[in-house]
Amino acid sequence: MWHYDQTVNLDEILASEKSTVIIKHSNRCSISSLALNRILTIEKELNTSSEVVLLDVVANRDVARKVTADLGITHESPQVIIISDGEVVYQNSHMSIRPNEMLFHL
Repeated sequence: MWHYDQTVNLDEILASEKSTVIIKHSNRCSISSLALNRILTIEKELNTSSEVVLLDVVANRDVARKVTADLGITHESPQVIIISDGEVVYQNSHMSIRPNEMLFHL
């Protein structure tokens, strides 16, 4: 299981040669827990092919909102954002988060 990140360095992520998966999660939300459990089914593959940032949207609300604002996408929770070659290549939220689709975009 990943550890929560307190900060997100978007400049570094956008410049990285490796894909980054940002998972925005709330421990207070059952849908968020369900989505995270679905994502965990591909944890090994994600760790192999990307950097993973797990962001607690309750404890780090400002960071979570800044990430989406800076990327020009709507803030949602739960939400997955995949960045590759400096661009958002996948973003989805709630029950539309599909692990196989995530892997396709890495």
